[in-house]
Amino acid sequence: MTDSTPHQLLGLYDSPFVRRVAVTMKVYGIAFEHVSLSVFRHMDAMRPLNPLFKVPMLTLPSGEKLYESAYLLDYLDELAAERGLSPLTPRSGAERRQVQQLMALAIVATEKAVAIAYEHKRPAELHWADWTSRLRNQMRQAFTMLEERLDGNFLVGGRLTQADITTVAGIGFVRYILPHEWPAGAYPALERLADRLEASAAFTAVPLDE
Repeated sequence: MTDSTPHQLLGLYDSPFVRRVAVTMKVYGIAFEHVSLSVFRHMDAMRPLNPLFKVPMLTLPSGEKLYESAYLLDYLDELAAERGLSPLTPRSGAERRQVQQLMALAIVATEKAVAIAYEHKRPAELHWADWTSRLRNQMRQAFTMLEERLDGNFLVGGRLTQADITTVAGIGFVRYILPHEWPAGAYPALERLADRLEASAAFTAVPLDE
């Protein structure tokens, strides 16, 4: 890749971690090429690009490769600030801590949902009901805590932050992959947030089924 080449994002959008990075890039107006490969279904194609089989992976115009969505988001915030944009995660202060703590809750919910999805992929005779129940309770507790913190249109400061994007990416995963794990009406404020953001340009440009 050269400096004139756009960023390249590797991974499917049904991963909430890939999707939150892609949505963030859309919000910031950072051009990128999406390489839509699955770490399960496209292993032969994935191996030469990413032998770790870890997504998302972001290749910078310089050719440098970044792993782990949290670090990708930090890089994108720096890039946005250089372009005169307000970072989705504030760079310092109390609001930064608020956003990070709510992101942490969203990540707990999302990681537990992903673990439930993996558990469902195991043969029926190997399902561990107690483990799945524990994961479900942790996921629901995290969503409940987010529901309690949402007062208004956004989670922090009356504006879109990474806490909102990460939360909605996680909710999107649950509603798309595990719809039975999202009880109707259980989280009305989060549902309103998710429905509104899913209808926004940044989210519609990053469809879950791509």
